[in-house]
Amino acid sequence: MKHYESYVAESKARRRRQFAVGLVGVVMLATLAVTALMVFNPPAIARAASTSSAA
Repeated sequence: MKHYESYVAESKARRRRQFAVGLVGVVMLATLAVTALMVFNPPAIARAASTSSAA
């Protein structure tokens, strides 16, 4: 039974680690997308920022 419990704990840890890596990847992609938008189209970012703060 002990072997099964360690397998379950290992599986949970692996899932948690994969989730964390995925979350970091999503944040990196979002940052990259925003950076690309700012580089290629700065006025659109300024417009979006001013409209969201006015609301």
